[in-house]
Amino acid sequence: MQASSKWNITNTVFATVIIAGSIVWLLQLHTFGITIAAAGLVISYFLFKNNRWAYFAAAIWCFGLLRIAMDDDHGFYGDYVSYVKLPCVIGVVIAIILHEKVAIKSKKRFPEDTPE
Repeated sequence: MQASSKWNITNTVFATVIIAGSIVWLLQLHTFGITIAAAGLVISYFLFKNNRWAYFAAAIWCFGLLRIAMDDDHGFYGDYVSYVKLPCVIGVVIAIILHEKVAIKSKKRFPEDTPE
């Protein structure tokens, strides 16, 4: 089943937002930010390829950023915590929906017509 064009557009926008978020983390120029940015860029690459595991990784990536935003000890987001929480939650939901609508499903491992 082919995904409709509106889901492909949503997938492209979602991957582009993850790239933008990765660039923001990369520009912070510390080890943690570079690690988060590298993970985000790899995830976005596989999102463009419609790899089904990339959507799980994107949901985990967004949930991790939500957890960082909720943690007061790190202070990565400073005054922007309230602006970061909602996009992270939306990112998790979109990743799950796109996994169902756009991800390429693998073929059956054991076809029904194989002789025993």
